[in-house]
Amino acid sequence: MELYLLRSFLAVAEARSFSGAARAIHSTQSAVSRQIAKLEKELGVQLFERYGRHVDCTPAGQLLLPLVAEVVTGTDRVISLAREQAGTATRKVRFGAVPNVLANLLAPILVNFLAESPDTSVDLVAMEDALIEEAVANGELDCAVITPWGSSRVVTRHLLTEEILLVVPEGHHLADCPAVSFEMLAGESILLPPATHNFYNTVAAAMRKAGIEPRAPYRANYPELTKALVRKGVGVAPLPKMLVTGEGLEGLVAIPFAQPLYRNLCLVYQRGRSMSPGTRALMNYVKAAVSHQETE
Repeated sequence: MELYLLRSFLAVAEARSFSGAARAIHSTQSAVSRQIAKLEKELGVQLFERYGRHVDCTPAGQLLLPLVAEVVTGTDRVISLAREQAGTATRKVRFGAVPNVLANLLAPILVNFLAESPDTSVDLVAMEDALIEEAVANGELDCAVITPWGSSRVVTRHLLTEEILLVVPEGHHLADCPAVSFEMLAGESILLPPATHNFYNTVAAAMRKAGIEPRAPYRANYPELTKALVRKGVGVAPLPKMLVTGEGLEGLVAIPFAQPLYRNLCLVYQRGRSMSPGTRALMNYVKAAVSHQETE
């Protein structure tokens, strides 16, 4: 059984149409139809039911789908590793991070890495920690930088510990405080991202440990939106230190917590999976670059 037949089967199952599958694998609809017919003949089962322009897997097709996906993914992995070891292919690394970490910490590091490693390409994905962690655990990403939150499905390597500060508007009654306690926030509206950001879990857990339930009526995904809302007096916001320096703090005051609050950033990769040379090279480069920044 030839691999291209299995690829066509996966493409049709995903697109639920022969025309969509043809576009996905850069083929023609007639060629895909012939390939599926050939595969069905070799297997002796019908794989798809036709409903006008759309198709669905038959029970036999549904049974085979995860097995075929495993075969194709495993074969691609073997080919990729073999080519990387032989130095005959561009090494691709699928890398993820939370958007503010990607923009403020990792972007210049990745630019330098790509300049020094012309045989490696990096596919960047920016999402919330929980979604990135799930993608790494499922093998959809090779590695990532996140704030982990208790998962055993990925391996973590500490990268950076960063202080979290409270941002308030100038003129706020807390603005002149040298430090703030969690108790002082009991009546404040706290601007926090959704719980899919582990930054939220870090802050909320610390406040609850102090006996304060976060009053967070607004969810702000983006740091610049958060700061704009704080300037307008909508609430106050805990933010990582890297986001509250320089011109970005105009009209705002950043105050440390009396009980210092930190977030950890870690490199993560899939547990039990063989790491490709490209992934290992990128992770080691990021680790070394961040360590160098901390010692400057």
